[in-house]
Amino acid sequence: MRIEALNGKFGKVVRDIAVPTLDDANLRELLTNLYANRFLVLKTNGLSKAQYRDFACRIGEPIPLSRDSDFPEIAHISNLQTSTKESRLGAAHWHTDQSFRKTVSSVTMLYSVHAPEIGGETKFCDMAAAYDALPKSTRQEIDELMVVHRHGISVSAPQGDHKPLPPPNWDPEYTAFHPLVRRHPETNQKTLYAVTGTAQGIKGMSHSAAEDLLKSLSAHTLQSRFTTSYRHQVHDIVMWDNPTVMHSATPIDQATDPTNTRLLWRISLRGSPPLFESQRQEQANAVNS
Repeated sequence: MRIEALNGKFGKVVRDIAVPTLDDANLRELLTNLYANRFLVLKTNGLSKAQYRDFACRIGEPIPLSRDSDFPEIAHISNLQTSTKESRLGAAHWHTDQSFRKTVSSVTMLYSVHAPEIGGETKFCDMAAAYDALPKSTRQEIDELMVVHRHGISVSAPQGDHKPLPPPNWDPEYTAFHPLVRRHPETNQKTLYAVTGTAQGIKGMSHSAAEDLLKSLSAHTLQSRFTTSYRHQVHDIVMWDNPTVMHSATPIDQATDPTNTRLLWRISLRGSPPLFESQRQEQANAVNS
């Protein structure tokens, strides 16, 4: 397994990785690099759905995303004839996965079955670096704030963002509250969290004041120095750390032939990697013994 820098401001590419037989030591190294570098591109030789699902389960608990009775944890993201324009553009907005729910996502993974020769990139924003770059006075001002999240276009969405599609039978009034500044659940690093995407206000603050602050933070985080992108290639697994990353799809046209067809298998995870949970339990047992 070789881990190298990507052509961009952050992120790493992992080569010579045998995903189905990856041992615990290499998985620990992989996750350590994920948390440090925000997103990874794993260059695989091709995976079945079962192999992809089994690998994901070693990183967290899959969130059901589809009605596939065999693989409900895998959603198909495509621009094939069965896709509407709305579904092709539904992720073309800056957001953090599952931020509109009380239980948020830890890691998102996309496996490329088909990749267009041009376009179809995913854009990423480093929210931890954006937090560190804020003036100390601003960090002190925002550290204890709670943000109101609801599914839909955020009050701080930048111009050009597309409206996200809600899950089936979603209650538009469902509201979740998350810290504006979170500590990473594995590294304890401070980071801005989901300042746009589903952010609709700030608890205890007037709507206008909250909107102004969120727009200011959104503009700050989306500066070019904190953003990068990656164009998917066949058999890639692109995985990112949701606590420290916002992301956006890029608009893509309807597929007309194999050269411009995109099909991604998406898995969203929650919770800590079982490997780390077991390690923490062993440490706790050692302390108490």
